[in-house]
Amino acid sequence: MNDSILIFDGDCMFCNRMAYFLAKADKKDYFKFVSSISEKGKQIIEENNLQEMVDKTVIVRVEEKFYFKSQAVYHFLKISKTFPVFRFLIWIFPTFLTDFFYDIIARNRKEIIKSKCPVPKPEIRRKFL
Repeated sequence: MNDSILIFDGDCMFCNRMAYFLAKADKKDYFKFVSSISEKGKQIIEENNLQEMVDKTVIVRVEEKFYFKSQAVYHFLKISKTFPVFRFLIWIFPTFLTDFFYDIIARNRKEIIKSKCPVPKPEIRRKFL
């Protein structure tokens, strides 16, 4: 079983919608998706001392290693083999620059989308822990 996971801010509509979008894009089921406010999310966060990071970034775990900010996005795209052009753009620019743009979006994420979350279809819902 693949243990790759993506932990997202469960209180953020933008983050919820992005997780839903990425779950749909992950056609080969490389990842499981975990809300930071779910019991499983809280357990993973506490066991790995990620409390300080959880409100600032998406977190991706691949092979027991955790990635944050733009590197989390890059590793999700790399493992799931999705959005190759976007993955390439993250790869060619230095991390300080891609994290700078990530931080701009992260700071404004709760203002970007304020509406309710869509209800995922069963085939997408099974990817969420």
